[in-house]
Amino acid sequence: MATRRYVMILAGAVLLSVILFVPNLDSPKPAATGNNSNDANAGPVSDEGNDEPMESIVVTVSMPAEQFAYLEEANERFKAKSPNMQVELSNIESSEEAYSAWKQDLMLGSSSDIMLMDSGWVREFAVMGLLEPVDSVNTANTFSDQPAKLLAPLKWNSYLWGIPYDADPTIMVWNKALLTEQSRNEPPKDWTGFMELANQLTASGSKSLLYLPGDFSETAAWLDGWSLEDKRGAGYLLLNDESANRLEETASLTIPSTVLNKRLLGTEMENQRLLVSVIPWSDYKELSGTEQDKLLIDKSKLRNLWLGSRSFVVAANSEKAEAAFSWIKEMTTVTEQGNVYERFGKLPAKNSLYEISGYSGTIAQYPPSWLLPVLNDEPVSEPPAPDWHKEWNRWQALWKLYVSGAVDITSFIDSVTASSSDKQ
Repeated sequence: MATRRYVMILAGAVLLSVILFVPNLDSPKPAATGNNSNDANAGPVSDEGNDEPMESIVVTVSMPAEQFAYLEEANERFKAKSPNMQVELSNIESSEEAYSAWKQDLMLGSSSDIMLMDSGWVREFAVMGLLEPVDSVNTANTFSDQPAKLLAPLKWNSYLWGIPYDADPTIMVWNKALLTEQSRNEPPKDWTGFMELANQLTASGSKSLLYLPGDFSETAAWLDGWSLEDKRGAGYLLLNDESANRLEETASLTIPSTVLNKRLLGTEMENQRLLVSVIPWSDYKELSGTEQDKLLIDKSKLRNLWLGSRSFVVAANSEKAEAAFSWIKEMTTVTEQGNVYERFGKLPAKNSLYEISGYSGTIAQYPPSWLLPVLNDEPVSEPPAPDWHKEWNRWQALWKLYVSGAVDITSFIDSVTASSSDKQ
């Protein structure tokens, strides 16, 4: 009996060992780790059970670090909704470095699929055949929600070559207290009226009446604000005798190198008896309500609103155009545009957001509704010429020389107008 029990125990042990060492044929295979050299260039692998293949796109932008951090957040939201899309996002903070890199890479056929570039560059890149037209993805409904002024510089040869992302136009803000002191409740309507007011204040002891930052784009916007309707647009930002004369008169009323605390702009202008300043919209939006209340925005003198705007473009050599447009569409939704405005003060490229502010919300939440007709109803200027960037850089460099005191205003004007006459 003991022998029989021993045999049964031995048989059971043998059976158990067989069960333990036979592999489980139904268990899943381990996932690839990516360390195998044979798979190093295999590319993205689709999710198991998902029939759609993984698709990868490359996006390069040029923006400050804090804005890029937000774009990365938006990109993560996109990837969560589109698990079959991989997006490689990178930033070149210097706009000039980005311009050079994009032009070189596009010409070599090795660029990113998507770029976020200054709207003033788009026509140049399009004329060179480096971009994909976007008309096919911009439906009638999309067009109607995009400000006409932001679309204008993106058009060439009957096609649209970019999708607007945001804008940061320069605005004129006037010192309410100084206007009241002169028995005025609104800014001068024309240049003659401005000079009359400036002469009155100068006679009473005021010396510097105008704050012009070191960036030439603000000065160009100042001059453009006084231009007649038939002398507006990229070609007229400085390149006519009338504007040149005004710049010379302006120079006697300002010290370009003056530095103001932009966070306390209203208070600074009152204390220094400055009559008017030109600043980007985003700077105005960051001011506290108390500081804004000390300033009066000149709504009638907003002109080239595309200056300072940015647009998404797609490379002509991209093999992922459909995926690229899908990503751009998500980055430019009303929700995303509203978030960007609230956080950074850049004006959105969606008309519907301006309409919302007419019914509810504050300027901190939504752009003001009075900007809507300015963005759409005025005659649309001609887009910048293909060589816009080259000429603009020349003007910027010359302006820096003037601001530093290396040249006087007459030399600056002569240099800029000479470059214009050479082109004509």
